[in-house]
Amino acid sequence: MVFGYTPLDPLVVLIGTAMAAWFLSKNPVRLMAYLPTALSLYFFIPTVTLLTLWQTVPMLLTGRALLLGKMKAPSVVKPIVAVIGMAFAISATFAVLAGDDSTRAVIRVVYYLGIFALFSFCYEMGRKPEGLQLLLKGLVVMGIIFALYGVYQILATPLGLPVRGIVRGTRGADIAYEYGFVRVNSLANEPKRLGYVLFCAALACFALAKLESERARRLRTAGWFILLISVFTFAGSYFATIALFGLAALLLYPSKATRYVFGLLVLFGFIITVFPDTGILEAVQYGYERRAAEVEIGLDGAFVYRQEFYAWDYLANHIGTNVTGVGLGQYFITLNREYGVGVGYNEVGGLQPLNSNFLELLFDFGGGVAVLFYLMMIVLIWKLRQAGERFLCLALLFVTIQSLTILTLHWMVLFAGVGTARLFMKRAAAPPIT
Repeated sequence: MVFGYTPLDPLVVLIGTAMAAWFLSKNPVRLMAYLPTALSLYFFIPTVTLLTLWQTVPMLLTGRALLLGKMKAPSVVKPIVAVIGMAFAISATFAVLAGDDSTRAVIRVVYYLGIFALFSFCYEMGRKPEGLQLLLKGLVVMGIIFALYGVYQILATPLGLPVRGIVRGTRGADIAYEYGFVRVNSLANEPKRLGYVLFCAALACFALAKLESERARRLRTAGWFILLISVFTFAGSYFATIALFGLAALLLYPSKATRYVFGLLVLFGFIITVFPDTGILEAVQYGYERRAAEVEIGLDGAFVYRQEFYAWDYLANHIGTNVTGVGLGQYFITLNREYGVGVGYNEVGGLQPLNSNFLELLFDFGGGVAVLFYLMMIVLIWKLRQAGERFLCLALLFVTIQSLTILTLHWMVLFAGVGTARLFMKRAAAPPIT
């Protein structure tokens, strides 16, 4: 029995927001352990938008930043943040005053203010000695809970037991299948989001195992268990990201990454050997090939639901948009007017977001800001590799690659904030050059 939105949803959001507020008032650094859950748990309050914890918690951080009267960032980063901030102000002003959807513009203003505040908070707390370890522990706990609920989804669905599925707003819920297998989404909003959440949690298990030798074996076991469950998302974009991540990781860590790539091969070998007749490998292959075919066909398909195809077509036909964007939150109505029902908005008026952070940034701010942001991520990944911050380097690398096919901006900013803090901590602790 699949269920979706219930009266429990608003209660979870309210309690979760209250917990975050309590952490902020008592000991803000403790919030680092809670952030991974807050940025991935999909319960919501139906308002003008679906109000989730990944919206309310950044709003709290925005309020905190306004009370402090400043944004925490290293001096070398502030000029870049200032450029993005100016683009944000210009785009927001245009969208609110002259845009076709001022309500959506205001919502996006609040959203991006939360992004700025999240980076500032993670940078501030990442400079505290316990900041990174709290983040790792939070990721591990979240990953185990999400993976266990994923197992429950796999077992409960064929037995007809109550299970929270993929929630479709307040209208209902369903369970997705791939080649006859249940596609788990656990407590995230959809399988492909669960994929990168579990992958980052598995990385955290391996990183924490190096810091806590007495629990190293259990943590590594938990990491491989979490990775195993992530396979059952059967998300083509997730598997493609793993492949690209593996190649990039081998370039960054030629000797170290080989062990983990070999481990992933062993994991797939384990699945094939232990479950030879279940068709799991065929399901993975079928899911990837089906999505690859969708990409190849693009807008020529009989039924096209991927908004990115329309976005790229729009950019090809409106060259100026590549430079200027269309204003904060305006791409929904822009694409809808260009292509009709099912693009930008669905048949009942619900939003059809772009599953690409790069495209969202381009439409909201223009191509210059989108390119600048991704260049910042690439430089930071390289700096983290040079500084020996392996977990943050690999986690940021993974969510950055994944962001091309799904929205991972909160997670990118989370790891970028902590990563920037760790770099400047090490720089401050380094002996002066004489």
